[in-house]
Amino acid sequence: MRRMIDLVREAKKVEERAERDYRKLLKELDKPEYADLRGLILRLAIDTAFHKRLMEALEKAYNDAIKLVEEYAVEKPNEDFALIPGVPTMVMPLGFGPIGARIPPEEIIEEYLKDFPTEVVLPDTEEKLIEILRKYAEEEEQMKELYEELSRRAFHPVVRELVKELKRNEEQHESLVKGLVEKYSKD
Repeated sequence: MRRMIDLVREAKKVEERAERDYRKLLKELDKPEYADLRGLILRLAIDTAFHKRLMEALEKAYNDAIKLVEEYAVEKPNEDFALIPGVPTMVMPLGFGPIGARIPPEEIIEEYLKDFPTEVVLPDTEEKLIEILRKYAEEEEQMKELYEELSRRAFHPVVRELVKELKRNEEQHESLVKGLVEKYSKD
């Protein structure tokens, strides 16, 4: 089974090749009788440029996610514990059969992305943490509003749908963070 990052890289290469081919053809379609075909090929080239850049962004985001997992969610060579995917607050000692085995970062990312954690417990004495969460809730609302406006103004159908899903994801973030603030606020 191919990894997600391999599929993204392959898609990016195909889009790059297609864009080069479309550009080459557009240079050859310089006579008036090719106007209709030129319009079609130009549209395909524009779509391909968007797709290529989206694949580049996905590749960069995926690499950033791997770095985050490696930095914060896998065992460290100088520590004797590992965070278990899906149970980030549970610490297990290394060296006991499969639990001590290195979990590939791709599997950890997949596990984290399955569901949002809904049961988050905060210490009662962390008022400073509540203030930070309030700030995050405001930022999530700003992002949601920005993506809403972008979804209304996006001119490319793929970008429009992508932005709609980003907005939906930000709505989930906002709901979770606001829920924590409400649950643990003392006022």
